[in-house]
Amino acid sequence: MKNPVSTYRIQFHKDFTFRDFERIIPYLDQLGVRTLYASPVFEAVPGSLHGYDSVNPQRINPEIGTEDELRAISQQLKQRGMSWIQDIVPNHMAFDPHNKWLMDVLEKGQLSPYATFFDINWQSPVHHGRLMVPFLGDHLAEVLARGELTANYQGGKFIIEYFDTAYPLHLRSYTSILQAGDTAIPVAVQALTEQLSLLEQFSDTDAYAHLSDTCQQTLTRLMTNPDQEAYIRNCLKVVSTTPLLIRQIVDQQAYRLCFHGETDQQINYRRFFTVNALICLNIQNPVVFDAVHQLPKTLLEAGVFHGLRVDHIDGLQDPSRYLRQLRQLAGPEAYIVVEKILQNDEEMPADWPVQGATGYAYLSMVNNLFTRTESEASFTRFYHALLGEKMAVRAELHDKKAYILYQHMNGELENLYALFLDSNLLDSSVLASVSADDLKTAIGEFLIQCPVYRYYGNQMPLSEEEATAVRTILSRIRKNKPELAPAVGLLDEALLQNPPSGRESYRQRALGFYQRCMQFTGPLMAKGVEDTLMYTYTRFIGHDEVGDSPEYFGLTVEAFHQKMIDRQRQWPLALNATSTHDTKRGEDVRSRLNVLTDLTDEWIAAVQEWQQLNKDLKSTETSNDTTSEVPDTNDEYFIYQTLIGAYPMPGNDSVELTPEEADFPDRLAEYLQKALREAKRNSTYDAPNEVYETGTQAFAEKLLDRNRPFWASFQQFHQRVVDFGIINSLAQLVLKCTTSGLPDIYQGCEGWDLSLVDPDNRRPVDFASRQQSLSELLKKASDTRWADLWASRNDARIKLWLVHTLLAERNRHPDLFASGEYLPLTVEGRYKQHVLAFARRYAETWYVIAVPLGLARLCSATSTDVFGLDWQDTRISLPAEAPAIWQHHLVDRRGETGSGIVVADLFAALPLAILSLEPLNHLTNVNNSRVTV
Repeated sequence: MKNPVSTYRIQFHKDFTFRDFERIIPYLDQLGVRTLYASPVFEAVPGSLHGYDSVNPQRINPEIGTEDELRAISQQLKQRGMSWIQDIVPNHMAFDPHNKWLMDVLEKGQLSPYATFFDINWQSPVHHGRLMVPFLGDHLAEVLARGELTANYQGGKFIIEYFDTAYPLHLRSYTSILQAGDTAIPVAVQALTEQLSLLEQFSDTDAYAHLSDTCQQTLTRLMTNPDQEAYIRNCLKVVSTTPLLIRQIVDQQAYRLCFHGETDQQINYRRFFTVNALICLNIQNPVVFDAVHQLPKTLLEAGVFHGLRVDHIDGLQDPSRYLRQLRQLAGPEAYIVVEKILQNDEEMPADWPVQGATGYAYLSMVNNLFTRTESEASFTRFYHALLGEKMAVRAELHDKKAYILYQHMNGELENLYALFLDSNLLDSSVLASVSADDLKTAIGEFLIQCPVYRYYGNQMPLSEEEATAVRTILSRIRKNKPELAPAVGLLDEALLQNPPSGRESYRQRALGFYQRCMQFTGPLMAKGVEDTLMYTYTRFIGHDEVGDSPEYFGLTVEAFHQKMIDRQRQWPLALNATSTHDTKRGEDVRSRLNVLTDLTDEWIAAVQEWQQLNKDLKSTETSNDTTSEVPDTNDEYFIYQTLIGAYPMPGNDSVELTPEEADFPDRLAEYLQKALREAKRNSTYDAPNEVYETGTQAFAEKLLDRNRPFWASFQQFHQRVVDFGIINSLAQLVLKCTTSGLPDIYQGCEGWDLSLVDPDNRRPVDFASRQQSLSELLKKASDTRWADLWASRNDARIKLWLVHTLLAERNRHPDLFASGEYLPLTVEGRYKQHVLAFARRYAETWYVIAVPLGLARLCSATSTDVFGLDWQDTRISLPAEAPAIWQHHLVDRRGETGSGIVVADLFAALPLAILSLEPLNHLTNVNNSRVTV
């Protein structure tokens, strides 16, 4: 199995192409990166900035580059000992006219060879065998009345246009169009209508495709004759301007044009989350699997790709089966990771043939490590006092998921209810014992109360462990909603009681319903928690993060160690991520926010002061004769936390703004609009409350006015938090690169990452300045390097150099960090709770890592700064078999390990330690040890 050693995530798009990447390869190599981790590079919707909206997985995105360019880059990487991991998207494609497979389905309906490629419910009684196309800005009748739909000709086909979007027309519409003219029909055109009259004779896919091609070739020829073209153009004009005719054409299609909001309540295709513009694939179909993976397979076999990252594994019908197929396709040596979000103490299926997940679990672990658990009660009390009510996060979680289900995914729920009935899992007399509404609600509660993104059972009866989990969910529904007990009993009977003794056909039907449910529990969790609750439950927004949870508040050192031991045993090559293209906040925003849990009393006092200073900056809005403040208290508290975490590093001039500070008001305004709409409390995407949004943005803008009293108070507190946030960030970076797993660096995060949610975290990266800084640091060896870097810490060179240093250590010892034991070390002495230490051991190679915890609290208690701390008797104990000499790899210092390693010796120049251990005879002059500050 290939060891990627480290990964660096690049977001490819039209403004960052293969040629742009080619220019930074020397820099990434110099930085120490060994593996490029690429966003999707297959053809996507034109202008896509992320690539997850593929329109053709069998072609490289021409906006990014060509396959030849990719192969040439591969050769350059190989010459430098670097490799490429590719992000693939097996769950969905774009619902877009550029998707030729899907447009063929729209044109031919179920006679298209691609009709089975997409997860479409053709049997839906609501849609009568027609696929919903939910992209109208209004209901169809209103759109028609305004004349916004027109018939036209394009590329050998008739189309229907809606502004700048074109959809193909079914052949059965052609005759209606060609006979709509107000002049005599030309003989050649009449011949085409006779050709089209054969249409109803064809029910075979290939024969129909042949007829379609023949008719379109004929139409193309007709359009080359001026007289015939004029006649056809006139027909199209007549159709477009005659409401009855255009409606007739619309109704003849294999698809149904409709208002985009209809999908909240009814839908007949599976989509990614609640995004109408992403239609899901039947990747479990071998033909679809082969088609989607054709190009990745070719590039794996050619050695261009060395591994794969699987997007949204939870959306697939049977993830376990898919991954076995993917492993067979990719081969035993390919590195494979999956995008998987785990809940607390949840474990990824151990039998998946992959190297692990993409790092969100790690993000949560390290984020909680730097959160002071003891501060939870104070934060909760203060938050409840702010709101004037107790907000139970568990109840909020249920309510937000329920809101998403019934307001935006009710169509999916209706489909599940219909599937349950159609699966014939229970006798009609049993079904008649409960009302349809109760059964539907019970199914909904089963989705809502699923405590994880999904379960993975792929046979009935379910394993005992999974059956127990399902039984627990059903019991919880009975307890919380006793009126649903009879309906829940039906689910229990169908999923748990009947399968053990049922026939194979019954088991398959029960499994089909169960797996279908599991395809929607994940979207419900993502939309209800990640995209709603994490914007409404603002007790401490540092844990309102993908992979983390608003419920969490800290992790003990012992628990962290155990998680690392387990991780090394189970997933030693999984990714360690701290920022991604999907995180809600950059890694250094969270590092700052964690400081607040060390300064709880000061933070609460600051917020209370700011509320008084800023109460006159609020505006009001009146709704239903009720006047309320803008922003409300919850949103105001959210803004204060956001400012602490995301405000740019201060410059040297207290008057002149840095470029980052000058850009911040616009970034913050855009972010707040998104946050308010995601929260769905005071504004929504469907019905934006512009008064509230602009009022909140104006309030935030006034907070940044340096002439107001708030600014002086905020700046004083912010400057105190910034330095401790930097220490947290550097400590987090050390852990990411030395604990169990592989460090993943999101583009640009070798510098300070004070970004907010997308699109903010997908802004262009200034690679040129990073490359220049690294080159200068490499040229200038200095005994006082770390002291110099700390003196100019706000410019991020200290983080850049630490990334380079850590990656260099990993490159020197790839086996140590991939396969070496993770050994928790005991810390003793007065400040033992403020140090985390562990060793990595592989054969005779030993490394010891130590980082500080809660320095803000310690410095506050001792009235000193980071470098004035007296660590007193705090020391790290080592196993008896550990080598006798330690050598610091950040500063020029060494010592003996015999009676433990004194923390004061390690943290004198920089409160981080990366040590190698050697036998006594490997190093001399131990008594001449020194540290250079």
